[in-house]
Amino acid sequence: MKPWKKLTITLSFIFFTLLLVTFDTVASDKTYVISYSPGSHFQSLVLSRTRVVYERAGIKAEFIPLPHKRSLFSANEGTIDGEVGRVPSVLEKYPNLRRVNVKLMDLNGTVYTNRDEIETYSEDILKKYRVGYVLGVLWAEKKSKGLDATAAQTYSVLFELLLQDRVDIILATEASADVIIMDLGVRASKARKLQPFVFSLPIHHYVNKKNEAIIPRLEKALKSLIQKGYWDN
Repeated sequence: MKPWKKLTITLSFIFFTLLLVTFDTVASDKTYVISYSPGSHFQSLVLSRTRVVYERAGIKAEFIPLPHKRSLFSANEGTIDGEVGRVPSVLEKYPNLRRVNVKLMDLNGTVYTNRDEIETYSEDILKKYRVGYVLGVLWAEKKSKGLDATAAQTYSVLFELLLQDRVDIILATEASADVIIMDLGVRASKARKLQPFVFSLPIHHYVNKKNEAIIPRLEKALKSLIQKGYWDN
C-alpha cells in the first residue's frame, strides 16, 4: 500500500475516533432538559422510568414540569430537549420529535361511569352520553372530538365532574384514574371502570431532533433495564 493511502486511512481513523470521544464528552457534559406533565399518576410513572433510563445511560438530565400541551410543544420547538413519554401518534402533530424506539410501558385508555345502566364500553355510549376528559390527553381529545364533551384541567377535576353528575362518562388513563378513585374513597363508590379498554398503546420517550444522537444510548440502557426485569412486580 502506498504511504499516502496509509496516511489517509490513519487520519480517517483518528478523525472518527475524535468524533466518538467528542460525542461522549458532549453527552456526558450536557444536562438535557426533559419535560413532563404534573398532576397525573401515569405521567409520574413514565417520569420515574425515564429518569432511570438516563441514569443507566450515563446522560445527565433535568426534569421539569410543564402543562400537558406545552410540554409537547416545547419539546417539538426545541426550547427543551425532550418529553418523558407519549403515544406514537404525537409524531403526526409534532414532526421535530424523535422516538426512542423501545417502549417504556403501555397506556390503557379506559371509560369510567357512575350510571347503572351503562354496563360495558362501546363506541355507541360516547355518542349517547355526556363525556368528560382531561385537556391535553391526546387519545381522549381524539375520542371526544365532535361529541358533547367537557374538558377538565386535571384528573381530580375530571372525577369531580363525574361525581357531581355534570358528565355521565369520563375518558381516563387507567393508572392515573385508579389512584384518584382510591384517594376519593367512599365518595367514588359508584364510579365503575368499564371493559373492554378503549385502547392500549405503547409509551415511548421522545427527544427533539437536535438530540437524536443520544437515542442509541438511551435505547441500549432501556433494553438492559427491561432484560434485567428492573420494573417487574
